[in-house]
Amino acid sequence: MRRIDLHLSIVAALILCSLSTAFGVQPREDVIDVLHYEIEAAVDPEESMLKATTVVTMKMLAPSRSVVLEMNGSLAISKVLDEENEPLEFIQDRIDRLDVRVDLGRTVEAGKELKLTFEYAGALTTPEGGPIADKRLAYIGPEGSYLFYAARWFPFHKYASDLATYEIRLTAPQGLTLAGYSESAVTAKPAKDGRVMYTLVSQTPVLPGSLAVANYLTEKLLSPSGYTLEFFVKPGDEGHISRFSQPISKMLEIYSARFGPYAFGPRLQIVEIDDESLDYYSAPGTLFIAPRIFTEQIPLDISRLAREVAYQWWGQAVALKSFDDAWLSQGLAQYSSLLYRQETSSATEFEQALRETMERALTFESVASIARAPAELYDLSPSYISIVYYKGAFVFQMLRNLIGEDKFLTLLRTYYHTYKGKNASIADFEALASQIAGRSLRTFFGQWVDSTGVPEFRVEYLILRTRDEKFKVRGTLKQNFDIFDMPVDLLVRTKDETKKITVHLKGTEAPFEVLTESMPLEVIVDPDNKILHISESIRLNVIVRRGIEHRKNREYPEAEREFRAAIELDPLNSWAHYNLGLLYFEQRNYQRALDAFNDAINGNRRPSWVVVWSHIYRGNCWDALDQRERAVAEYKKAIELGDNYNNAQQVAQQYLSKPFRPER
Repeated sequence: MRRIDLHLSIVAALILCSLSTAFGVQPREDVIDVLHYEIEAAVDPEESMLKATTVVTMKMLAPSRSVVLEMNGSLAISKVLDEENEPLEFIQDRIDRLDVRVDLGRTVEAGKELKLTFEYAGALTTPEGGPIADKRLAYIGPEGSYLFYAARWFPFHKYASDLATYEIRLTAPQGLTLAGYSESAVTAKPAKDGRVMYTLVSQTPVLPGSLAVANYLTEKLLSPSGYTLEFFVKPGDEGHISRFSQPISKMLEIYSARFGPYAFGPRLQIVEIDDESLDYYSAPGTLFIAPRIFTEQIPLDISRLAREVAYQWWGQAVALKSFDDAWLSQGLAQYSSLLYRQETSSATEFEQALRETMERALTFESVASIARAPAELYDLSPSYISIVYYKGAFVFQMLRNLIGEDKFLTLLRTYYHTYKGKNASIADFEALASQIAGRSLRTFFGQWVDSTGVPEFRVEYLILRTRDEKFKVRGTLKQNFDIFDMPVDLLVRTKDETKKITVHLKGTEAPFEVLTESMPLEVIVDPDNKILHISESIRLNVIVRRGIEHRKNREYPEAEREFRAAIELDPLNSWAHYNLGLLYFEQRNYQRALDAFNDAINGNRRPSWVVVWSHIYRGNCWDALDQRERAVAEYKKAIELGDNYNNAQQVAQQYLSKPFRPER
């Protein structure tokens, strides 16, 4: 178990009480601004040890006698020195807050620059000491080492917001290759004991300190748009590079055109790490990917990859004023993946992506507002992801519809240009959006960012026949929130035509009137799903979405309960049957999986792609049961359909030539 390492001598222990004033209350977060890190570190992969000395240059923003920086709990600080190399008293909390509190010995005035030197060491083998209980963000070992900014492997301040320049000198054994962002070329020179010292430098303030060193094979690819993609992969995995290079190249091209130039030079590094970390981790000019994503044969999740590449703009080039403003990085990155889908997919596929975003946004919508979620929810939880990523993305789409295409794209470009290399808050973004829109958008941000709840629309209307043998639909559009203030589309469908009008709904209701040539058959509210709202069909899909989240977390009984609840409400819901089939498939219950996929094929076939994928998974089930002839028949049915959603045709052809074999 970790312990609080006070690192106090017997004499220091006697004066600990006198330090209680300095350490008893953490200084305000804005007491310091870190300007520069000078880090000299050595990794010992055989012993999984890191030993480092870090000089932190900071500017005092307010008078203070003490400073607090965050620090990984697996690394024990042995010494903190001032600018005169005199030791300072400190307390390191390695269990709860994971920080180090330093008594400066005097009150340092605002505006003064201060340098503190930290000496520390420790083993980095497990998630212990880091911010995530079950995922490593730092690891040192013979199969490869990586150190991420978020791991707090050096003393830093204000996660995701305090940009700083750096010089990192990392000593490692010979024969390894280092990956990490450096404005100039990474230098390598001999060090003691036959080791090598690598040097990375950034004179532009960034979120620093993410790197990896391992026995990498490297490959450089020049994209058509002029970017160099540099891959760092483990031996044997180089064959998977090609499936990442083309989409990443296209993403860089689209995002640069939409938002502004990529901020980290002409190169993006793509670095393979290990499966004990996150699927993806983004750092300046670098994208780290776990092998389970990099090497899996299942279709690549392009939307997820597009989101991770977008962090180079939102979160790396533009930083946050605090993590409470995470919507501006995570929501915008998720929305950027929608923009990518819009430019590279069909209109139907983009509409499906928007619909999926809406459903995922509503899965946990009532738990917290977008603005409050970072403070109230664990940022890897399904509820946080639903609210900040998916509701966040849909709110950007609504803002686009509200202020218009041209103004919205101007807003994104201006936001990026204004805050690149700086910190932005939600308030800054709202002010800029209002300026570009030419009117206050406080009501919009108040409802969709600061508050919870979504409208449920309904219409009450009469159909009147006019003297000239036409028809008039006269009615009232209603919803349930007083603060609602947005234009809402209505579509009136007749047997001969459709007619669309826009009603400005301010408050809970607004009148409308539509003239048609023939008898109206129905009135549809928000036919293009421009507004985040709930309806009976959406409510049903939200139930399925909750089941999917449980399945992803291997909470199988809870997932089955949600899927069956949806099927009870709509027995022909193909999507619910399909996901129930996936649940049984993951549990190797192949007979029940076959039945569920068959029910999906024989249901309402919405969305349409569930049919082709149900045939593929039925083929997988028969292969798993060693009934190859029946498996081949299913793969052929998938190919006959011609539906290539999520690369279905290539996957079916792959299994047609080589049987599916489940892994133990």
